[in-house]
Amino acid sequence: MKMKRIRTALVTVGLALGAVLALGTPPAAATGAVGEKAPAWKLTDLNGKVQSLDQYQGKTVVLEWINPNCPFSDRQAREKTMVDLNKKYGQVVWLGINSTNPKHQDYLPPAEHLAWAKKNGIGYSILYDPTGNVGHAYGAKTTPHMFIVDPKGKIAYNGAIDDDPSGRKAKPARVNYVDSGLGAELAGRALNPAVTQPYGCSVKY
Repeated sequence: MKMKRIRTALVTVGLALGAVLALGTPPAAATGAVGEKAPAWKLTDLNGKVQSLDQYQGKTVVLEWINPNCPFSDRQAREKTMVDLNKKYGQVVWLGINSTNPKHQDYLPPAEHLAWAKKNGIGYSILYDPTGNVGHAYGAKTTPHMFIVDPKGKIAYNGAIDDDPSGRKAKPARVNYVDSGLGAELAGRALNPAVTQPYGCSVKY
């Protein structure tokens, strides 16, 4: 009887362990809040080069969550929103991050993403985050979802690119939060707003 109870207990433990393994390890809690240290990462760009956040220490960095198959990302690319800001603030490092799961139908292989970037005049680096770990660490919700990281490595802005989710406003009439945020950051002023609600397609983790 005692051996039977032991075997039953072992089976129960085994089933519980199997359930935990099946669920997998949950992603770390998001730490993309303004004022917090930006999560470190190492990712590969579309040309196969490994880049890290640490290599840009001492510089202002913009992180743009991007997905060419998202109409919102595609519209911003066609309108040259990010390209124009990248040119305007030449001293700022601008990086796109694609956290789309390779098994998702919206996933675009790097070569195809590179062709899309060239077609839209995107010259800044685009990094692939196929595990979604970096996106989860920042709490990236949409494409696009924008972050400004200050030279000390802290997040200075978290939110939308602008105040025009529908894309119906004339470009000069839009409030571009990243534009105003970069202007304030480079001038040593407080960002206002520092947090907005991101809009776009959900990140396809």
